[in-house]
Amino acid sequence: MLEAKQIGVRGLSCYGFRLLDGSFLYGPIALFPKTALSWRVPTPEDITPRSLFLFAALEPKIDILVLGVGDKKNIDKVRAKVAPFLREHKIGLEIMDTEDAIATFNFLNAEGRYVGAALYPPDDMVVTDKEYGRALALLKGWDTVEENPLLLGLNDTINQAEDLVKRLWSGDEKSWQSARQKVLESPSQREQRMQLEVEDKEKKLRIE
Repeated sequence: MLEAKQIGVRGLSCYGFRLLDGSFLYGPIALFPKTALSWRVPTPEDITPRSLFLFAALEPKIDILVLGVGDKKNIDKVRAKVAPFLREHKIGLEIMDTEDAIATFNFLNAEGRYVGAALYPPDDMVVTDKEYGRALALLKGWDTVEENPLLLGLNDTINQAEDLVKRLWSGDEKSWQSARQKVLESPSQREQRMQLEVEDKEKKLRIE
């Protein structure tokens, strides 16, 4: 269990979640305004009323539960199972894919709402874990940013959001442009680039 002044999530992967303090929690997690717990849910199919009993048992009750079910394809079937249970316990429900759920939880927590979140890692990630790790290594600590880190970029336009990420970027201009180009790649372009990188590495190995 982790305790902090204010819990927030700044990143995710198929394996778990990166919190604002830099710690990484593996697997599904349950979040409260100041606490993060492991949430033992093996698959999205196991997100049932029983798995959410902890949130219903709390006193005082949370105002709203933000439920991140991994990918969008899981939303409807999970909603059908858990919505009646939460309605019975008079807990508001916001159910969505996990990436959107993180932003929603961060916002509500920053607003001072008594909110909880149950987050299941997504199965499908466009950014590779290697690229994600490189990006994290180049990001400045959240405590060095003037704005509230839970609210960064929520109301920005696309260009403003890009400027925000650039302010957080601690690498040089060349590395920023390279990272930006990779993020904007289409799936086919990404696959082609990765194939070229593999071929280039194989050539270097043969030369050595």
